[in-house]
Amino acid sequence: MRDRPNLFVIGSFDRRITFYSQQVRALSLVHALKELGYLHANPRIAVIGGGAAGVTAAAAAALVTGSQVVLFESADALLPLQSTTDRRRLDPHIYDWPAHYTTDPIADLPILDWESGTCRAVRDDVLLGFEDIVVRLAPRLERRLRHRVTGLTRTADGYQLDIAELNAPAPGAELHEQFHMVFLAVGFGLEPSEPLAAIQSASYWTDAGVPVAEFAGRPTPRFFVSGAGDGGLIDFVAAGARDFDHAGMIRLISEHPGIAALKPAIAAIDVRARAEDANGARFDFMAAYDAELLQSLINIGLVAAVAQQLRPGVQLTFQTRHAELFDVSTSTLNRLAAYLTIKACAGDAQRSFRHLRCDVVARIDAPNPAPVVAPFWLDCAGETVAADAVIVRRGPQRDVVRAPFAAHLTSFEVTHKEWLARHGEATLVPKLSAQARSLFREAARSADILAPRLQRLAANQLPISVQLLREGANIRWSGAVPADQLIRLWSEQQPFEIILPDAPDQLGAVAGAVLRVACHSGNCRLHAAPGLWSQLVRELSLESPHAEGMAMPAIVAGNPGGAAQDPVPLPPDILARRIHRSLDAWLLERLDTHLQPFFASNADPGRPINVKIAQDLRDAMAATWAVWHASFTDDPALLNHFLRLMICAVDEDDHRDAAQVLVGPSKWPVILRGTAVALAIATAWDATSPKSARPGNLVRLRDGDSEWAGHGCAADMINGDEMSLCAASFMWQTQFVILVVKTAIEVSRIAERPFAQIDTDQPGLSDADGSGPVIMSISRDFIDAAAAGLAELRTLLAAVEKRHFEALEKKIMKGAA
Repeated sequence: MRDRPNLFVIGSFDRRITFYSQQVRALSLVHALKELGYLHANPRIAVIGGGAAGVTAAAAAALVTGSQVVLFESADALLPLQSTTDRRRLDPHIYDWPAHYTTDPIADLPILDWESGTCRAVRDDVLLGFEDIVVRLAPRLERRLRHRVTGLTRTADGYQLDIAELNAPAPGAELHEQFHMVFLAVGFGLEPSEPLAAIQSASYWTDAGVPVAEFAGRPTPRFFVSGAGDGGLIDFVAAGARDFDHAGMIRLISEHPGIAALKPAIAAIDVRARAEDANGARFDFMAAYDAELLQSLINIGLVAAVAQQLRPGVQLTFQTRHAELFDVSTSTLNRLAAYLTIKACAGDAQRSFRHLRCDVVARIDAPNPAPVVAPFWLDCAGETVAADAVIVRRGPQRDVVRAPFAAHLTSFEVTHKEWLARHGEATLVPKLSAQARSLFREAARSADILAPRLQRLAANQLPISVQLLREGANIRWSGAVPADQLIRLWSEQQPFEIILPDAPDQLGAVAGAVLRVACHSGNCRLHAAPGLWSQLVRELSLESPHAEGMAMPAIVAGNPGGAAQDPVPLPPDILARRIHRSLDAWLLERLDTHLQPFFASNADPGRPINVKIAQDLRDAMAATWAVWHASFTDDPALLNHFLRLMICAVDEDDHRDAAQVLVGPSKWPVILRGTAVALAIATAWDATSPKSARPGNLVRLRDGDSEWAGHGCAADMINGDEMSLCAASFMWQTQFVILVVKTAIEVSRIAERPFAQIDTDQPGLSDADGSGPVIMSISRDFIDAAAAGLAELRTLLAAVEKRHFEALEKKIMKGAA
């Protein structure tokens, strides 16, 4: 400040405030002071306020100087605002959307770095990094919690702080301390608990402040939202949403197909709006969006996508103090989300939106008689509004937190406005300079300080060691994690060292379970005798007769040690079952994660399914899958059997381990595709479901007939031969087979029989000796029927079944003759 040497204000008078921008402002200030020589004498520094700006400024100043830095916070913890919510989200760059880098989840700060996540998760990361710096720089960096700075007096060589120690034996007693330099990082204060007379509103920074999913069964839930800042926009969108997911909302808009082409138009509107604002005029975003964006947003399906997220029958009222609904100071993404919510409401007769402009909102008694039942009745410039919930986001009480320092801030606002005008748009979203980044990165490196995010990344590169050792009738599992945590080899690509001192036959069923994990991971080494293990591992992976493309894990001789702790002895069968069940459960959830969006919109990232299916068939598949998923969850043996036969055609106990090893991420695309195709056929073929016992993994209950066993199979090979070449001649054990093969099935042995024509123009139907199973594969007829709908697929399957019985009847008649 010009008239207050060595008194610096961080962020308290800025607009477009985010957690990230406050950190950047703090780092930029400390860097500037360092470069200009203000810190050369290692002044004693007071930082007032333990929010994002204060915590970052304190850590930065202590790190690049020899100063004593004292951080004061009146709450009992640092970053108190972010400590109470898991439903609010912090994203480092999203405020700058639609710039190309804004969806990057990493803040990429040289100290106190973090990645996109819930408020609580981000807070935990930043505080973990701060505490690391405190420990390394102690006693120069000191934090004083429950200390409120009540006054600030200028002295000959700095400032005297009046400090109330809130935990002192005599409350109210003040301390006085002298500092050479003061950083004011007091933020903006808290929202009033009663922002409107007789209406309480939970703070934005609590989970209670987030509108929840509809639970009361209200046919027309009514929400009144007051306040057009970012908090108001976010909660307006949340109020309209069926079950608000902040991260999901960001992804829905920023990653929607076609949105990239609209970014230049969106950015151009923002530029015009800021120019109007600089001239003292307000900009009509609604008119601009209607004229320049609406039709394109409809065409790319984004309005419809938002409509699918809305509460049924929701009635939204948005109150602002200006005629223009949106303000230039808000985030572009939040404005667009609110705009899309408004337009989605307009396209549904059951939902409604209205904008009310008034300066004063007052709670009133319900009219008599009341047209509807509602807990809140409000008056807004003479208009009466009924509401089930009132959300007020009119900002915090800034004057309250500034009050102890008001005498020092009288000229600051004028100075700040001059600075904003001088630097223009560069002040909107502050950027950390390369020089500042280098200064703090080198200081952190010199102090051996690594951000928690980077510590986790480094830790994830360190292998986890476990050991399996035969001990009498049991297998002795020991090491860093329990057996069910082997799934981390798949779910997190966590490196593992698996120590196997014994031969495979001594481990029994556990050997197959361990190899199943290892063969689907590129981050696993087996420490075992190569002479005892190599042949078995090769036979189950590289040379598997049932699958191609399997990898063989590295086998290293010797025992590196370090895995004998926390031993747990278990019978081999029980241990193997635990491992398999954890792996199967992970695969089931991965199936569900891919199938649910597929059911909703044919979404198929990476195209593992690669079949377009009509909406009515997908809806029916979703209902069938819900039953299958519940059955698989309740019966792990059913899931295990289904997956094992999905990847292996040979349905024999002797091949159980050989098949089981194949079920994993390496075969994920074919497992997914096979499951989806089996699900489509099962949905169209009534009463078809998974089964848990041989033969096959499916069963169909036919009207007036016995059960039909079926085999849904996505195997690459059968006993070393390509599936497409031998499927028709293989001795299947079931009445029907559903295959996922790369090419048409070779049926040269039965080509003379017209009912057994199998080519790319119709679903496979094979009957090698006149009485074999119905074999169905992905063909042009199947693809066309699935794209046409449920009725068409049912018709096709009925024709397949009819041809099968016609062939069977001909065979019987031929035999009788």
